[in-house]
Amino acid sequence: MIVGMLVSAAIAVFGLLVALGYVGHPIDAQLVSNYGWSILIIGVALFVLFTWARYSRTRRRRSA
Repeated sequence: MIVGMLVSAAIAVFGLLVALGYVGHPIDAQLVSNYGWSILIIGVALFVLFTWARYSRTRRRRSA
């Protein structure tokens, strides 16, 4: 779980860097920032998913 959270956080940071224009360059006059925002959203969604799964798993253990 921790590895998944760290990887998804790294994906989110990479997406933010692409969206802000620090990484990448325009390809065929297309903005790379649009792809960066998509990568950022995917990374954040994965992080929330792993966090929720970890939280619910520890919560189940406490109630049992």
